[in-house]
Amino acid sequence: MPLRKTLKNPYRRVHDLLFDAIKYKYGKVPKSKDKQIFLRDIKQSTVVANLFGINFSSKFSTGKNSHFKAVKSTVGKYSINVAARILGVKSVKCTASYGPITSKTDITAAKLSAKRIFDVIVAREEESKKQLQRVTGKEVYVSPDIANMMSYNKRTKREMNKIGISVSFQIINQWKSEESYIDCIIKFISHILKHNPQAQISLIPNEYMSDNPYSDIHVAQDIKAHFMTNENVEVLDVEKLTSTELKENIASCEVMVASRYHSCVASLSSGVPLLVVGWHYKYDELLKLYNQEKWIISSDDCSSAQLMNMFDLFWSEREDNKKIIDYSFQKIKYDLLRVGMQMFAQ
Repeated sequence: MPLRKTLKNPYRRVHDLLFDAIKYKYGKVPKSKDKQIFLRDIKQSTVVANLFGINFSSKFSTGKNSHFKAVKSTVGKYSINVAARILGVKSVKCTASYGPITSKTDITAAKLSAKRIFDVIVAREEESKKQLQRVTGKEVYVSPDIANMMSYNKRTKREMNKIGISVSFQIINQWKSEESYIDCIIKFISHILKHNPQAQISLIPNEYMSDNPYSDIHVAQDIKAHFMTNENVEVLDVEKLTSTELKENIASCEVMVASRYHSCVASLSSGVPLLVVGWHYKYDELLKLYNQEKWIISSDDCSSAQLMNMFDLFWSEREDNKKIIDYSFQKIKYDLLRVGMQMFAQ
């Protein structure tokens, strides 16, 4: 059975890692024991895989376009894979979203990555494949996200009145609707509680970054502040949970309303019906894999009224959707295994 290992980078500066990788290639070992082990682990690997979820997206581009900036940031972001290439180890970009690739900085980054950093690139959407191939010309495979295969306790009991809401600071940055995201979710929760007083609302901050001054946790807390005296609305304490425990919490929901991609994946891959408030084509194509493509509202024009109306229909059809989701998952597993042979073959 192959050994899987998460590489912990002891290097603080990218150029130190890359210079040491070059020297290590020719037999010169760094003095630091941690650095020796790190480079040895890379060298002895069959494949070094990068798991970043979204790449070369001009939706995030800020500042002036710069060739130097693109090269520096790309080498820094994928420095372990650059070291792998230096040491003659296969470098793979695992399932991810790419684009939209429109800025010169992102075009340069994509071209450099395709030509010099990754031997194999896998997209999780057809549109991502088109975006990347358009600017790089490199062959790109398409596969469902590998997180669909994340294990969890399948005996997790579903709670009839538990509704998960995966919140996102990122969607606030991409939001274009007149009604704010937080106001929209607050009114939506009030609507649920009015029509179902037994409902248990779990606000799920899927992504926690301690160095982010306004993360998913802060979004959840801002929403919870409007329901301080209502014990039916809670913020899930994700800081204390493993990724498996987080998925099991999602699996225990009757339905999910989500704006975080991996909350969406966790929901569908555990058979929980999903309604998405999304800002990128990655959400549309994920829903399509599970034959759930009608259950999405764009951040461009989302309103609380629209969300309430769609949710009421979504709730009434949840039992039928569970069956469709479970059936669709079988093909997703097959597709992942098929493309996995391309990613990890020697």
